[in-house]
Amino acid sequence: MLKDIAATAHGVIADFDRTLSRVWHNGKMCETCHGIMDNSALMPPFYRQEANRLLGKYYPIEIDPKMTEEEKIPYMLEWYGQIHNLIVKCRVSQGSLEDMVSASNVKLREGTEKLMNELHTTNVPVLVFSAGMGDILEQVLKHFNVYTNNVKVVSNFFRYDDKGVMVGFKDDLIHMFNKNENAIHSSDYFDKLRGRNNIILMGDSLGDTKMAVGVPQPSCILKIGFLNDKVEERLEKYMKNFDIVLIDDQTMDVASSIVDLMK
Repeated sequence: MLKDIAATAHGVIADFDRTLSRVWHNGKMCETCHGIMDNSALMPPFYRQEANRLLGKYYPIEIDPKMTEEEKIPYMLEWYGQIHNLIVKCRVSQGSLEDMVSASNVKLREGTEKLMNELHTTNVPVLVFSAGMGDILEQVLKHFNVYTNNVKVVSNFFRYDDKGVMVGFKDDLIHMFNKNENAIHSSDYFDKLRGRNNIILMGDSLGDTKMAVGVPQPSCILKIGFLNDKVEERLEKYMKNFDIVLIDDQTMDVASSIVDLMK
């Protein structure tokens, strides 16, 4: 499989938080898209307090190896619904998002900029598929100069009023366990893959393995999984669902090596 992918890689599908972005840097946890907003000084204190409380309640459920996806989904819907309603109450301005990202400690995995540049240079379409907040995700990609014309983002995007104040979300909710639904896969990215049937998929959760649903007649999908925590509890399931499992790897070395073989 690796030889086939390397010889004719036609597309990349990647989760963002803790996949393209780092988990740790210099001993400190890096912020996710939600974390950027949760910890921003531009957000009111009541938001940060409630968001952190919800994280403490629901994140252990998200990564609980003993629960099935079906058992987790109602809790994830509760979590996202409460966070989204909370954000609306904050009347976030569209213009503040760039400042939130600039002031955050978000970082891409070491070598991500190089990898994204290679994919752009070789005209490989990249789908960044995230259950996070698309507006912030796009700002992060712009901040690190990797939001090029071959990159498509599918995520949860804000809806704004005529004054640029966030008043809700567009389209259907994307969470970590519904990345296979047809409504989500209406993205024109999949049209671009016609005739490009070999895919590199990267994610950090088991739900990410579904991101390639919608690829037209796939001949080969190489799934790279980043296992960032609870390694002993989750390793067996990751080994069954991903072709390559990287444990606490804060780099893009493996994916870059595969893309380099394309040359």
